[in-house]
This record gives sequence, C-alpha cells and structure tokens, in this order.
Amino acid sequence: MASAGGCRDDVVRKRPASEIPTNEPPRFYWELWRDPTQKYIPYFWEELISQAMILFLFLGIMGGLALLWPAELTPRANVLVTPSGIKPEWYFLGLFQLIKVIPEVAGLVLVGVVGLLLVILPFVDRSPERNPRYKPVTTTIALVIIIGLIGLTVWGAVAA
Repeated sequence: MASAGGCRDDVVRKRPASEIPTNEPPRFYWELWRDPTQKYIPYFWEELISQAMILFLFLGIMGGLALLWPAELTPRANVLVTPSGIKPEWYFLGLFQLIKVIPEVAGLVLVGVVGLLLVILPFVDRSPERNPRYKPVTTTIALVIIIGLIGLTVWGAVAA
C-alpha cells in the first residue's frame, strides 16, 4: 500500500521502542525515565528538550564568564550631540537635519510621530476612491511630509 509520499508503508514506518537496541547504556539521562511500555519514541519533544538544555547551558557559561570578567565599557554615547564633521548618508540627511533644528528629545519624538503618521495614513483614510484628487486631506498630509523631508534633505546636504 502506498502512502502519500510515494513510499511503501511497510518499508518506511515508525519503529516501536521494543525494536530499538537496549544493550547499550542510555546516552542521555532522560532515557532512564522512558517508560518501557511506551509504543513510540517522542522524538520531537526529546530533541527540543535536549536543544533547550544545550542553549541554557551555553547561556549559563557565557553569563558566568561575563560576571567573572566583565567587559571594559567606555562612556555612553550621547545621541543628541553629534561630533563635528560627521554627516550621514543621503537618505538620513532629512532626519539628521530635523534633529539638528529641533533640539533635544522633541526632535526625536517628532521623527517617530512623522514615521508613525506615514504608516497609519493609509489605514485612516478607508474610502474606496483611489484618485488623490478626491482625497484632499490625505493627499495634503502626505505631500507636506514628503516636501518637508525633501527640503530637510537638501538643507542637510548643503549645510556645513
């Protein structure tokens, strides 16, 4: 009888636990807990548990080493102060100039609000109309944001 994969079921099948050689000592401690009357070996769960144990052992060793020999850290960088002579790539110049023009945290919050507005804008205007001429509010908001970013990018490019 053929299975869905095209192989014969009597050739490719799950091996019952009774057919697995038992003359070898258990390799893993959870093999000691296996019920001998269990019909099949739960491969996925044993593999998942063994991989999770290896992961946590690795994390414990790395965490212990980090506690014993901590890394020498330099002073934290201030994101609001840019060293002189540094300019970002062209696609970040608008945001860079906005943060230079609007000081401190307000500039960072404004960048987040503008980005969130650009993401939310298509979901706010749910009208079935596709033509931008018939969506004056959405089109105006999008054009103001796009023109503002282009203007800030050009300003950032020519600024010293």
